This record gives sequence, structure tokens and C-alpha cells, in this order.
Amino acid sequence: MRIRILRACLMLGTALVLWPAPSIPGQAPDSPAAGAPGLRYEIWVELDAAGKMLVGKEEIVWTNPTKDTVPDMLLHLYWNAFKNEASAFLREAEAETKFRGDGSPEDGEWGWVDVTDIRLADGSDLKPSFAYVTPDGPETAGDETVARVLFPDPVAPGESVHLRIEFRSKIPRTVARSGYYKNSFFIGQWYPKPGVYEEGRGWNCHAYHQNSEFFSDFADFVVHITVPRGSVIGSSGKAADSRTDESAGTTTTTFRQAMVHDFAWMTDPRYLKVEQDFIASREVTPKEYDDTAKLLGLSIDEVRLPDVKMILLIAPEHKGQIERHFRALRAAIKYYGLWYGPYPYETVTMVDPPYRTGSGGMEYPTLFTAGTQVLTSPDELDPEGVIVHEFGHGYWYGLTATNEFEAAWLDEGFNTYSTGLVLARAYGPGAIPFNFKGIPLSSFLRIPKVFDFETNRVTAIQTVRFDPVTTWSWKFYNRGSYGANVYMRAATLLGTLEDLLGEPAWSRIMRTYHMRYRFRHPTKADFIGVVNEIAGKDMTWFFDELFDSTRPFDYGVSDLYSVKVPVHIRGVFDTGGAREEWTDKRIKEAETVKAKPGESSAPETAYRTTFVLRRYGEARIGGDTRIQAVVRFKDGTTETRTWDGQARWARFEIIKPVEAESVQIDPEGVWLIDENLANNSQGTDGFRLNTSKLMTQLLFTVQCILHFFGSWS
Repeated sequence: MRIRILRACLMLGTALVLWPAPSIPGQAPDSPAAGAPGLRYEIWVELDAAGKMLVGKEEIVWTNPTKDTVPDMLLHLYWNAFKNEASAFLREAEAETKFRGDGSPEDGEWGWVDVTDIRLADGSDLKPSFAYVTPDGPETAGDETVARVLFPDPVAPGESVHLRIEFRSKIPRTVARSGYYKNSFFIGQWYPKPGVYEEGRGWNCHAYHQNSEFFSDFADFVVHITVPRGSVIGSSGKAADSRTDESAGTTTTTFRQAMVHDFAWMTDPRYLKVEQDFIASREVTPKEYDDTAKLLGLSIDEVRLPDVKMILLIAPEHKGQIERHFRALRAAIKYYGLWYGPYPYETVTMVDPPYRTGSGGMEYPTLFTAGTQVLTSPDELDPEGVIVHEFGHGYWYGLTATNEFEAAWLDEGFNTYSTGLVLARAYGPGAIPFNFKGIPLSSFLRIPKVFDFETNRVTAIQTVRFDPVTTWSWKFYNRGSYGANVYMRAATLLGTLEDLLGEPAWSRIMRTYHMRYRFRHPTKADFIGVVNEIAGKDMTWFFDELFDSTRPFDYGVSDLYSVKVPVHIRGVFDTGGAREEWTDKRIKEAETVKAKPGESSAPETAYRTTFVLRRYGEARIGGDTRIQAVVRFKDGTTETRTWDGQARWARFEIIKPVEAESVQIDPEGVWLIDENLANNSQGTDGFRLNTSKLMTQLLFTVQCILHFFGSWS
């Protein structure tokens, strides 16, 4: 996706339609995990389609999971980013020059959320203490996307607070991720939601920034959505029941979902709703289960996948692509499930984004938006790429719920890497998307097919010097640096680490990390801990050098010579107590003398091969990692030398009775992040064997730049 979501959860019991104090059981019956979360929601919301408004009320029960005594709560009010040009989001969008994408709404089309009433379940009014705050510092003064309320009494460890909130929201006319167009609505980040309380640090509740997505806690949700009768509705969670009020001309549908951290929905009277089932026994062969179990060191039962209800909401003009959407979703459910862990929810809803609602390519728990057009090309993996990618966020943003404000790469990078693997396995390479006024030119032109890791690499090496991958999302140089670093560069580094550690170790690292931190908020330190544990060595240097810095990685071959070693050399030598001189004439005579019968033949011809490896970039390898260099000789033999890569250069020498032909470093292509592949080899004639790779790199660079700029339009 382009820019993504967060979390929260709830389950308020059996009294679903009663506003007064609903019951709250310990665990929702459809929960995918044991143990109730510390956050629960029940929300009632009605869409005023004509007025483009939401009217809602909400109950939140939050249990203090820490040892801190908590005096207040910080709430996200995301739609206030579209309230006026004082918001952090719109100021940051305006400041962009080269990569400007989201702009201010037109007059009369602003969006906002007003908390009209907030009180405790016992009736205590909290509205007098309600105030907008700027947790990200004075540079966000005027922003109203975070509010604070004070509790009459602090919430002690293990205690709960029960809030009742009433709110009114004006739906924005499409700025980013949410909006409306005529009678089409996509509703995301629409309700007041608490931040994440972190022990010793307080509420983690950042303002809504242009380059950031979201962060919130797992919760159980019960949400009652009222829309005009006849409108098709799609939502996070599973529909529990639906009731129509004929007199009001409305339909109310109740959706439930346990253990998710956000909730989104859409409605459109024109849409088609299609359902299919992912039947695991049809999609996964016994051999695939067996191979996966052996690779991961698990039992067949541990890697077996459940069946999943797949729901597609699609515009009528795209109905010819229905099976294309489902095929991509089946591939995503299969491979993410086999590699990282079974999908834990009963349903997944895929939405063809409503036209001009600004909601394409976005992920929410159990629901995501894709993106397509009327004319498509069979050679381009579009919409397949966005479908696989957005479903995949359900794993890296949805289940391992990392903080996308502070560590976007732990979602975007992991998912970009994973998307490439799924597409390669299910489809092979695809043509680079190249469209003109909605017409896919790959249908008429011979546009090359490539794998995602190739285009990711080209983008990654162009962006190293701007920012570390681990930069907080709104602190990147610009939107372009944010996208290239947290998506492509992070994915390329993960692919490099995979090649460095090998498939068995890497597969277990990714599976262990995902399953260990499901329904939690892992950090970079958590991932490094798993890497070191499974790899059996300290790989912290890799993250320090390549994720946390702006040092370019470039090792290469600078020189290669292979010369004949003379049997005799000129000069004066002391031999057996006598001094004698070897002259050119004497050497020539000695080399032309044939051996007499019974005497050994003249010494065998030898060649001295000398080559120099250089560290052109600032980044260095570490630990027991070595740069590998393979020397190929003219008789077809090879010899390998290794270098720790710490100094600026290292010279190597090999004496062998055959002349060298070439030397190449990284012959297995481990270092995907190497920014200049053209210097990775050298021939004895001075010709660089990687010239063709250089031309390919140039081609990919041009293509990637065109694609990259187009993606922000």
C-alpha cells in the first residue's frame, strides 16, 4: 500500500444494541487468540449520505496493563488532519516540492471529528478537561489530531476505565486514505481511539503526519453501522446480524472482531459483493506441507492452514476481473500462511476502492483495498501486486503490530520483501507498469519482465545517502526518501540478509519472529534478537551499518594482472661462495637449452596473478562475514579468496602454472544492496565483465524513476 493503518479492539458482550453499560465477558467467542485484550470497543455509527456526515457514539473499556499509575488518556482524532491548513498533515504536504501528493481540500470539503460528549460510565463529565495537545513538539502547534482527557482519579495498575463518547464527523472529500465521491464512501481512521500506553514512557500517541501511518492497541470490537437501505457494505470483522428500518430507510449491520487494532468500512449502492472460500485442502498439496514443515523444523499440523471466507466488493465496471482478484488473494493466503503462520481470522474482505475516494492500496485488519482500472494487461502484475501486498499487511502491520510512526520499515519493508516472494512463486516476473491515460502500454510494447527484488534494488541504491531506514516516518528528507527507504531499501536489505544467512536459517527466523510477536508490538531489537538467536551469531553489525546509517555499500575489484614468472632474473647473485651475474644473454641461452637424456626438464612455466579488492563505499561488513572473490583461470579452474573488508583495499597474489582470465567478487549475488555491480568483476584484458549488468542497472534506474514518480501522483 502507500500509507497505512493501526489497531484497537473490543468485545462488549451480549447486550449489543443497548447503549447503557454493556456486559463485557472475558473473551469474545470468535477470538483468534487466547486471553482478552486490554481494550474493548462498542461503536454505533450512522451515515448521513446526503450531508457527508457520521454521527456516532462509542464505549471504550481500557485496562491499565502496566505498573504505572495513569492519570489521563490521549486520543487520536485523525480526521482533524483535514480540518484546516494548520494541521501537521497539510503543512507537511504543502512543504513538499518534488513529491507533493496530497493537497488541501477544496472550499466546503474539509473533514473533521468533533467529540461532543465524553464521560465515565458513572456519569462523570470529562469534557471540561478535554484539550488538544501536540505530543510531537511545538512544530505541530495548531494541530488537532491528538486530544487529552484527565481522569478524576488515576487508573492504577490492573484497573480499568470505562469511557462513553459521542462524536460527529464530517467525511473529508478525499485527501488521503478516506473520503467520499458522490454516494461512494470509504471510512478509515474515523472514530476517537486511544494511543498505546507504554510503561515508563506514557501514551504513544503521535499527530497525524503526511508520511506516517498508525499505531494502536489490540482490542475486541463490536460495531453497528447504519447506512441507507440498499447500500452494499463491507467492513472489518464478520457480520453478525442485519436489521432494516423501513420507516427510516436504513439498514444497520453489526460486525464483530476480536484481537484486531483497527476497524474500517465502506459502502456504495452500486457495488457487487462476491464471496468465495479459500479451501486449504485444494490450494496446498501434501508435498508443499511436507516441504514447509521440514524447512521450518515443525510438524505438519503446525503448518497446516485453515479455510477462510473471502469477500470481494467490486465496482460493476471491473466485474470481468473478479477471478483475477480472487486468484491473487488465494496465493497470498497460501504463501503468507505457509511461510509465516496460518491466517487467524475467519474472514478477509477485499475492496476494489471506490472511485475518487483516495482509498486505494490501504490495509486494515481483515479488510484491505486493492486498486485496478478498466483496461489491464496480462503481462503486468496489476492488480495482483497490490492485492498480495495489502493482504500481506495483515501480517506485518496487522498481527505483528509495529509502531508505524517510529518504525515504518518493520511493516512496509517486511511486506514489500514478502510481496516480491509471493508474486515470484505464484506468477513469475511481470512487466513494469507503464500506463498512458489508463491504457497499459505493455499490451503493445515489449516492456521487459522483471522480479520485484530487481526494481527494489535499483531504488534502494539510489536513496542510501538521504536517510537511515530506521528514521521516524515524518522526519525523512521528503516523501520520496520515506517511500524508497522504508519500502524498497528495507526489502533489499532483508533479501541481502536472507542470502547471507541461507534459506533454512532465514525461513526459521521469519517464522519465529512472526509467531512469537503475534498480537504484540515488536521493535527492531526484538527482530535482531530473533536473527541472532536462530543464526547462532551476532548480526547486530548488519543493522547498525546498513539500516541505521546512510553509508553506501560498494565493494569491487580495482586491478587484475597475470604475468609470467621468469625462471631466472637479471642481476648479481652469490651462489656456493662464488659471485656470478645473470645477464639477458645468459638467461636467453639458459631458456633455450634442451634437457639432456636423464636430466630433468626445464622448470615449468608459472604465472603470478595479482588482484586488488577495494571498499569503495563507507559501509563495512562485520562479524565473521567475508567478501568472497573467485579467480577464474584460462584452463577453467578457479580459486577462491576471502577478505574481511575492513581496510580500504587488499592485495592478493596467486602463483599457478596457468594465466588468470578474470576475478569476480560476490559471485552468488548475496549483496543485493551493493550500489555498483559494474565494478564487481575484472578481466585480465581490462574489460569489466559486468558491463552488461551496468547497462541493465541503467535501464532499471530509468524505469524505476518513472514508476516511482508516477506512484505519488
